[in-house]
Amino acid sequence: MSSDEVPEEGEYVIGRVIEVKDFGATLNLLEFSERKAFVHISEVASGWVKYIRDFIREGQMVVAKVTKVKDTSKIVDASVRQVSGHRKKEKIRDWKNEQRASKLLELVATKSKIKPEDLSNEVKEKMIKMYGSIYSAFESSVMDSSSFKGEWKGKWVDHFITVGIANVTPPFVSIGGKFELYSYESNGVEKIKKALISPSAINEDTTLKIASNGSPSYRISIKAPNYKQAEEELKVAVDKVLKTLKNQGGTGSFERS
Repeated sequence: MSSDEVPEEGEYVIGRVIEVKDFGATLNLLEFSERKAFVHISEVASGWVKYIRDFIREGQMVVAKVTKVKDTSKIVDASVRQVSGHRKKEKIRDWKNEQRASKLLELVATKSKIKPEDLSNEVKEKMIKMYGSIYSAFESSVMDSSSFKGEWKGKWVDHFITVGIANVTPPFVSIGGKFELYSYESNGVEKIKKALISPSAINEDTTLKIASNGSPSYRISIKAPNYKQAEEELKVAVDKVLKTLKNQGGTGSFERS
């Protein structure tokens, strides 16, 4: 990011501690060139802090929440105390991914015989607007290369996708649950089998699997790029199995795991 960019209030930032005093600590913000953050001792940790260096020290990398931005100053106020453990892990992961993505973009430029700064100037800002980050752009190119090629033009595009496939694992989530299925007719086993094979994934990037836990119990798992899609796929599949079995005179139930 350029030196004239400023974090917003409420934004989570990552910084390196450069100075610790009795009343607070100063951070260099790693994502905002030439910007700093001040963390008052009251915002270092929950509860009473007697010795600030028991909680924060020079050279430490921390995640902080911006609490106040001053138009006339390059130093923002921030809080480490207000950052949950989950948010901290998420922010550090995203920052590391973006550092890695910048290196991968340089590799794409080298393979395309383009100056790294020229490729960065051409695509970086637009990619961040479209995907949220360069790393997410690599993920998108891996998950749907044809759409990516339709959106971007240039001799670097194929190299971008190839580098992404070799170095980036697209995000997927897994959800599932358990069926209990019954059919008391003479061909009940066949009817249950027919119900279990009735659903199929709606989207190409979704994986649907159904396996037996031992009759009458069967498990279903859905793997998709995000929870919204996974939940939609699971609902459709579960409804299909139960409806198919019911139409054949059987009964069943489903429980999320």
